[in-house]
Amino acid sequence: MDLPNQIARRVVEKYLKLKSPRYALLIDAPWGCGKTHFIKAATECETDPTRLYVSLYNVHSADEFDWALVRALNPWTRSTAGKVAGRAKELASGLRFMGLSVDLTKVNMAELALQKLPETIIFDDVERCSLPVKRLWGLINRFVEHEGKRVILIANSDKHTERPDFLHSREKLVGQIVTIQPNVDAAIAAIWGDIPDGQGRRFLQAHQAVIKTTFEEAKHQNLRLLLRAIRDAADFIDQIELEMVAYTTSVQRLTQTLLALHMAYHEGAIDKDDLRRRGDSGRYLNSGKDEDGSPLGKLKQDHPNADILNHRGGTLPTELGVNLLVDGYASAAQINIALKATGHFTAPKETPDWIRLWNWGEQDTAELEGVIARIKASLTNFELTNPGEILEIYGALNFMGKYRDDFCPKEHARNFFEYVRQLANLCKLPARSSASIAGQEQYGFEWQHGSISYGGHGYTPDIRAKGLCQLVRKLMDQAWDNKLPEMGSDLLDHLQARPEMFRNLMVKNTDGLTSYWSTPILHHMDRGAAALAIYDLSQTDRAAALRVLDTIFYRKRESRAQLRPEHDWIEELKVNLVAKADAVSAISAAQMRLLIQRAESRAG
Repeated sequence: MDLPNQIARRVVEKYLKLKSPRYALLIDAPWGCGKTHFIKAATECETDPTRLYVSLYNVHSADEFDWALVRALNPWTRSTAGKVAGRAKELASGLRFMGLSVDLTKVNMAELALQKLPETIIFDDVERCSLPVKRLWGLINRFVEHEGKRVILIANSDKHTERPDFLHSREKLVGQIVTIQPNVDAAIAAIWGDIPDGQGRRFLQAHQAVIKTTFEEAKHQNLRLLLRAIRDAADFIDQIELEMVAYTTSVQRLTQTLLALHMAYHEGAIDKDDLRRRGDSGRYLNSGKDEDGSPLGKLKQDHPNADILNHRGGTLPTELGVNLLVDGYASAAQINIALKATGHFTAPKETPDWIRLWNWGEQDTAELEGVIARIKASLTNFELTNPGEILEIYGALNFMGKYRDDFCPKEHARNFFEYVRQLANLCKLPARSSASIAGQEQYGFEWQHGSISYGGHGYTPDIRAKGLCQLVRKLMDQAWDNKLPEMGSDLLDHLQARPEMFRNLMVKNTDGLTSYWSTPILHHMDRGAAALAIYDLSQTDRAAALRVLDTIFYRKRESRAQLRPEHDWIEELKVNLVAKADAVSAISAAQMRLLIQRAESRAG
């Protein structure tokens, strides 16, 4: 235990030796810093019958105050005072209580119990007691002044709803105030036993200094927030691929970021909207100070070495942070894809051949011949499958050909057109991926504003390069269409087992993860199975079923014209839902119609 808490413990031990102190001792410290644990250890009240621990949480009246004492004295009275009183006549009259035989139908239980109170009483959760301060002090004062008992109070004065009155009036009752510090080392040492062994626990144990620094920077002193964040961080790191965990510096920064955001979110210092704004560009000053003084700006100042703001590409992608902290879940695939995309968890790659080919004028002749030989070999064996690299190599060779006597542009174009077609026939040309914004399907390269670009390099295409680009996109579209039934089946699996994941796949996503926001996909799902999944969900979690239907019906809005292929499927889904409910009962069918109506109303 650290020095401040050693001193505090000596003060408590000295107070416990006083015969009749005529004043109360107050332990005053922030929530979650270990006050209760400290005082129970210092007083041994759980094993010493001369010391009584009483929680005043949610006590609203003098009667409830007395019953809090009764419940503390007698574990069997854990029910509320009202419930105990209501059952009093049903209890046997020969019950033995505090060594006496009593008839509960004739004796006031509270009065009897309070006659047997020990010499030391510990009142916890004082700031959470709903009694007016003066009334509470009056009830406690009878033990201090009139009965000469030792009274220890545990509170967080800063969080009391009547803080000014609390601070002013406590002077009449409290003779000494002791503050304690959170024992971070002890708390962290204890939590390892609650976390399964794995790379997450091992990494965090090896980097406890990062944990302590992040906690100190947070300043809230709430160990509960820290320990909860550590548990979730260990589970998160467990799911990261081993080769990425080897990037120690990046994982340390990722840990700092996750812990800081986790504690701030669960403390209420930031909300889900703040988490979504982490990636906003142009909103924050270069110093990290927020222009409008938002919670994120303050958090960034508190944690300068964490990626609180993400608009410059931090270790924790914005959407992944939302998945982890708001949704409470992210699959291992989501986590690893998102982290790899940051570039913080992969080694710098050797300059690829297609870039060397563009720089052919500065390359050593022997090295350049080697580059060309490797590219020709990959083309011959149909190993070159990345559409962006194919177009870059085509452009680079075409550029070089302008300075060669043995180059034929038509033959060059014909060879690449044939190569792309063969690649598609062999099912090696990848399908395009879905995008969140209509009209921005992802092909792995960009073709806009008159240039083709990939990997940070762009060039202006001639007429043949434009034709090649069109062919690549057409064949990638076909590959995408061929995959839709399979993706519809996967989407149905999410709807059946993870409805919230299903919804996540239906919304806009700008972090590079799959999204069907602008892709017609629902009609590739088995309608009957989808209806059954939604009906079953409505029987266990009607609010979740409403959210799912809301997401589906939103896709029929007039502004979502690109999703028209789904419209008939959605209408037939409604019919199927009512039919499945009607098979149970007419009332169930009525409830389903009401649920559908509400979802359609919300979807607009």
